[in-house]
Amino acid sequence: MQKFTFKNGHTTFIEHIKPEALKTQNFTVVYTHGFCSDPFGRKPEEIKKWCLKHGRGFVRYELAGHGEDVSRFEETTLNTYKQQLFEIIDEMIDGDVVVGGASLGGWLSLLAACRFPKKIKGVFGLAAAPDFLKTYFEAYFQPKHKEILEKYGKLEFPVEDFKYVITKKMIESAEENLLLDKEVIPFSGKVRLLQGMKDKSLDWRTALLIAEKVLSDDVKVVLLKDSDHRLGSDADIAELWRMLDDF
Repeated sequence: MQKFTFKNGHTTFIEHIKPEALKTQNFTVVYTHGFCSDPFGRKPEEIKKWCLKHGRGFVRYELAGHGEDVSRFEETTLNTYKQQLFEIIDEMIDGDVVVGGASLGGWLSLLAACRFPKKIKGVFGLAAAPDFLKTYFEAYFQPKHKEILEKYGKLEFPVEDFKYVITKKMIESAEENLLLDKEVIPFSGKVRLLQGMKDKSLDWRTALLIAEKVLSDDVKVVLLKDSDHRLGSDADIAELWRMLDDF
């Protein structure tokens, strides 16, 4: 990977492998990782392996405020992350794109699909979590939390083994990018969703709601009864490969 400075001023790591020119109907897979996660785990590695095996392009990158840029985490919002992905798709990739990601990455991928409906031919979500910041805010933030957020502009909020620093501007940007409150998610391409039913971070029925809302008729949801939010077991990875094969 190499460091790259995005137009929003954040410098993070990115890897870009171009597709084999001789392949017909070729495309590039763009993977976006989850909130307070990274692009180096097993899922992106397996996606890279699949792309190399089939001669497809591959892009993975660190979100702003993560990894090398973690000292600037509190400066970021959902719009910051969205700008990065949009810049990659619009300016770095020639040809068709299949965009996908884990959790927050799934949300961003759906937003990108709505923004670039002609260039993006497919979307995949691994425990895709559109609107999750609003869901957490409404479910877990008590009046005292909201008072702190209003007074100081940020709040440390523990979820399982993490401490999220949630800023007021992050919540506001999430409100600007909601998808599940819409009657239709306006994307007509192929959509594949992989979801564990033992996910403690996300209601597994979110995948079904995405499938219901998205305009496309070519939608498949795979529910894994014994899998959690990480989707990192051998069985999960086998399903991931099968899902990529659909593209």
